[in-house]
Amino acid sequence: MNLVENKYNCTGCGACSKVCPSSAIKMREDEKGFLYPEIMHKYCTNCGMCKRICPNLAERKEQANQINIYAMKNENERIRATSSSGGVFYEYAKTILDEKETIYGASYNTFNEVEHIQVDSIENLYKLQGSKYVQSTIINIYEQIKDDLNKDKKVLFSGTPCQVAGIKTYLERKRINTDKLYTCDIICHGVPSPKVFKDYLKKLEKQYNSKIKSVNFRHKENNHTQNIKIEFEDGQTYISNYDQKDEFYQLFLNDLILRESCYNCKYTNFNRVGDITLGDFWGIEKTIQNFDDKKGISLVLVNSEKGKEIFKKIKDKYELQETNKENCIQKNLKQPCEKPDKYDKLWEDYLKEGYNKLIEKF
Repeated sequence: MNLVENKYNCTGCGACSKVCPSSAIKMREDEKGFLYPEIMHKYCTNCGMCKRICPNLAERKEQANQINIYAMKNENERIRATSSSGGVFYEYAKTILDEKETIYGASYNTFNEVEHIQVDSIENLYKLQGSKYVQSTIINIYEQIKDDLNKDKKVLFSGTPCQVAGIKTYLERKRINTDKLYTCDIICHGVPSPKVFKDYLKKLEKQYNSKIKSVNFRHKENNHTQNIKIEFEDGQTYISNYDQKDEFYQLFLNDLILRESCYNCKYTNFNRVGDITLGDFWGIEKTIQNFDDKKGISLVLVNSEKGKEIFKKIKDKYELQETNKENCIQKNLKQPCEKPDKYDKLWEDYLKEGYNKLIEKF
């Protein structure tokens, strides 16, 4: 059996590998650095479970609940300064941690790779704050989430919509009670290649002659909320952004290094999979007057009764304004990114000649 007949149909969530009754599926990195399922045929019984469980192959149901939409900014300036936009995720996660429960989100590991981890204390919440513009690995936390729910713990999972869908289908197949599962999806532009990101960091380490200590894609400086700030072990600092021609931002925001499924994404609409959806409120100055102070505004979609439950607990900590779908001009709430004409040529050259040639040409 060939599970992935077309890479357009695989988001890399890994749910198939976690439900396979024969443990016949392993997630393997392809030449672009993305994870895909590989079937070990000597163990496969052709039961078809992997295809039935795949959230990307299943037809999506329309959300039954009405979505409430808000522009929000945290009244605590310190929290907003360390957040990607308006500082909503921090308070959302804090309500779970205050109850001595657990949250799961994307974090850098010691190799500056992005992976999902479990956090159960306010002191470690900083690890999950901020955008990470690289596809994260969630394969190692499926069982942890299942075990937490079986212990009757409240769990918050935050990730891309396709990751949320993978977690939900896995738990459904395992017949786990999800009454205490809360989910937060992001308005996703698409996930860039971990391999290209690694090459980008290697080039900077060589250029600065020092190991990288930390990476922040959304450092806020001079009223610009999309600075990439990289700190090195010897004290040097690199700060740049799209306008200043940062290489990685150029590749990412021009849609040149995204996963193939991102150009075929079924979650780029208002039919959300998470209880709450978070993103940047781009274009707010055109739709809501005198609200944007250039320090980051969150666009918040409250999609379910669980989402409303948490929203009621945090709303008093924000300056907010209710809005509507028409005021949400983000492209990725309307359609997927368009695959560039030079996408295949870029990857062909990159795999033949390496990262430096890619930057030189594109």
